[in-house]
Parts: sequence; C-alpha cells; structure tokens
Amino acid sequence: MTPALPSAREPAPPETVLRQLRIPFVRKAALVSTGGTEEVFLIDIGLAGAFVERADPLPIGELLEIRFPWPGSEIPFSARCRVAWWHPEGGPLSSKSLPPGAGLQFVEMSGADRERLRAMLVDYCRQNPRVRRFMRHWPEAERQGDDPTSG
Repeated sequence: MTPALPSAREPAPPETVLRQLRIPFVRKAALVSTGGTEEVFLIDIGLAGAFVERADPLPIGELLEIRFPWPGSEIPFSARCRVAWWHPEGGPLSSKSLPPGAGLQFVEMSGADRERLRAMLVDYCRQNPRVRRFMRHWPEAERQGDDPTSG
C-alpha cells in the first residue's frame, strides 16, 4: 500500500498557528551588518524569525539583514532582523536542542518574501499535519522557557 499524498485541499492552518510555527530549513545564508557579510547556516524559519548557527555571540538587539537563495526561485529571500536571543553551545532549552547560534526576529521584509514564506509554511503543515500538535515555537516559546536568555 502506498502512503497517501498530502492534499492541497486540506485547509491552511489558522494564522495563530502560522505566526508561531518554525520549521526545519537548513541552508547557507548570509548575515549582513555594518561589519560586513558573514556566511552562516540557517537552521529553522517561521513568519516571526529564524535561527542561525554561529559560534560567536551576537549582541541582543543588533540589527542585521539575512539573505539566502529561495528554493525554486532565482530571487533570493531577504529580511531585516533583530538579534532576539543567543544560545551558547550546550546551553539548555526546554523543548529542543540547537547548536550555538542566534534567534533572529524579522522586523522588515517585502510583501513578496512574506507571502513566499507563508506559502512554504502552509505547504509544510499540509505535508506534515502532526507538526502543529508536537512543536512549540518562538517567539511564544521565549516566554515558555525556550529562550535561553529568559528565566
């Protein structure tokens, strides 16, 4: 028996779920700051922000731009973001494990990039319907103890 394919007719998750959702999204990205451009690995992404792997801390509140190739498009994704939290190597988190890196909060992006991101999240939920029950996501997770700077 072959597994059933996800249906495009499945309803999109409610906006409250989409705003909280972060999904695995591992790929190279560029962080651009006044100090220059640095290559990092993006670990996960959501409408609210992303997590990037990085050995050295970034100052909380620092404004950066993140850019990376978008799957199936020649136009890269780009967003201005703020360093929301820092996770040191081996630091405890209550619901997941992450490499050292920074939680980035999106503060500005084009409408086209927001729609591409939203469509990807909806598609991910349709392909993985159980994800909504088992994952807690930033930024709400910050207040629930997943932000290593809180508590």
